[in-house]
Amino acid sequence: MPCSLPGARLVANAVKSLVRGVSMDKRTIRDVAATVAAGSGVLLLADLSTGWYRVKVAVAGVVDVNGTANGWGGLGTVAGLLTIAMLVYMIRPVRGDGTVGFVQAAVTAMLGLGAFGFTVARALTGVASVTTPATSVQVQSTLWPAYVGIALATIIAGSVITALVLVMRGATTRSPVTRPAS
Repeated sequence: MPCSLPGARLVANAVKSLVRGVSMDKRTIRDVAATVAAGSGVLLLADLSTGWYRVKVAVAGVVDVNGTANGWGGLGTVAGLLTIAMLVYMIRPVRGDGTVGFVQAAVTAMLGLGAFGFTVARALTGVASVTTPATSVQVQSTLWPAYVGIALATIIAGSVITALVLVMRGATTRSPVTRPAS
């Protein structure tokens, strides 16, 4: 079944080239890295909305309520906003001739690295606090979506750094989208 999304087609063709042992040019690798970063960014935004921590609230030792807290609290909000900014900046049009400049690649890389840092910080500092008398809040455990968030943020960081390095090495023009041979 052929892919209808240009980004998915680009990644699929890159994987086929790697399997066949065909070398790819820098522009194609840069475009694949950008596509992977964008896809991971969208997945990270969805992952931030899932339950990252198991939370227990005890009121005066009589009522116990168990629930989950998502990744959007505290530092996760900054990570989410940086990811959104990265995605918006990646979507912004490049010059008319299809050139991706160093500034665009550098800003995208900084936003992606910021999202990585704040995602890791949020995942490793699962805190919740309430200052009501006779009420306690405990973060009992970090759940698997927090670790998925770290993995997605790591993929984003690696992809944006790869794209930045390739732009620094001259991969500035748009690569042609190739269609797989039938």
